[in-house]
Amino acid sequence: MRAIQSKFSETALLYANSIKSSKSAVLADKSAQAPAAASSDPRKMLTLILGAFLSLFLLTGCADNPEQSISDATQEDAEQSQKGPSKQVSVIIIKPQIIAMADQLPGRVKAFKTSEIRPQVSGIVQARFFKEGSLVDKGQQLYQIDAALFEAEHQSAAAKLQNTVAELDIADALQGRYQRLIKTNAVSEQQFDNVKARLAQAKAAVALAQAEVKTAKINLDYTKVYAPISGYIGPSAFTQGALVTAQQEAALATIWQLDPVYVDISQSAAKAQPLQQTLMMGRMTQGDEAQFEVTLLLGEKHNIYPQKGVLYAADLAVDKNTDTVRLRSVFPNPNAILLPGMFVRATIAGAQTQKTILVPQKAVSIEADGSKVVWLVDNSNIASKRQVNTSSTFENNWVISSGLNSGDKVIVKGTMTLRSGAKVDPIRIKQEQLEGAEDEVTRRIRSDESVSEVATANKVSVD
Repeated sequence: MRAIQSKFSETALLYANSIKSSKSAVLADKSAQAPAAASSDPRKMLTLILGAFLSLFLLTGCADNPEQSISDATQEDAEQSQKGPSKQVSVIIIKPQIIAMADQLPGRVKAFKTSEIRPQVSGIVQARFFKEGSLVDKGQQLYQIDAALFEAEHQSAAAKLQNTVAELDIADALQGRYQRLIKTNAVSEQQFDNVKARLAQAKAAVALAQAEVKTAKINLDYTKVYAPISGYIGPSAFTQGALVTAQQEAALATIWQLDPVYVDISQSAAKAQPLQQTLMMGRMTQGDEAQFEVTLLLGEKHNIYPQKGVLYAADLAVDKNTDTVRLRSVFPNPNAILLPGMFVRATIAGAQTQKTILVPQKAVSIEADGSKVVWLVDNSNIASKRQVNTSSTFENNWVISSGLNSGDKVIVKGTMTLRSGAKVDPIRIKQEQLEGAEDEVTRRIRSDESVSEVATANKVSVD
């Protein structure tokens, strides 16, 4: 095609020169042969134009297959590009690696301790001594229930106790008197036995009265409702003046201890066995010191919770409703970020290991149709694309489920302006070098890319 264009350009230039010469000749002879030239110039111009079109038609017909000519020209350009200097690229050799996979598991936050405050006696709420939603301490008074009735019962029990103590003193004195008289047979044995029984009854009455006083005192103390644990207290369900009853179903308020907190993680039963084996093996080898670090992801954006937790316990039974096993972890919660009932996702570090293929995320490109591809270098140092499938991420790498094999050479740097089928100069690097500073090879690669971009821009400008 380029040859045809070149011949056409030469022919057009030749006819243009001929037209220019004809015009010069016409201008030169115009003064002398004006009438004759005026009649002959149009025919000459028409002849020249028809000849140019005829030549163009014949030159175009010389190519029996225009598409084949274009294909040959494209192949010729590719061969010329491959004959040029090879592009330097950085590659890594694919090797399966054993990594600790940290699957994201669903979980719920639960308070470390929960206390539902209920009244132990019946009465009218006279006062509330806490601010709803605040932090309360163990032993702090929360409510005051009307204590008038219980104070009266306590006083009555105390008076009864005094009466029984007095009767005990009389019975004790009578027994002492009868004990002296029995020695002289002044009283019968029956009378002496009755006195001893009366003394025992008096002692029992005193003990019973003491218990009643204690019960009355406990009920009186129950009119003051105290916090059984330290933590955050929720809204009060009853206000001042409300009637409450002993052991009622509705709680007055609820206290949650939120530092630390539990996070109950759900693991599917199908995947629980490898995890259970890992946990058991760790505890067998390390004993009580075996700990598995747990990381929390919060919200839809999966923000990482700054505090790390540890795996605390695991259920030995499967929930028949959800077909899952519960794993309990403990997390510090000094700022009360984690609230009871919050849905989170968790990863257990080191709980599961597997052998897999990893590729740096920067080496994987996403095509317009959403598929993922990588650039490979074959044994002839020819670059080509290959589609891969990923299952998850690990640190800064994609976990490849299919598409790559051990020994494949993947290009990780220098793919800009790279074309499929181009010959490259691969420079092998280790995967950990990707996280370090830019080395000399990388600078050379970027320099070559810049030169290629400039050359491409100049070519476009010329065209």
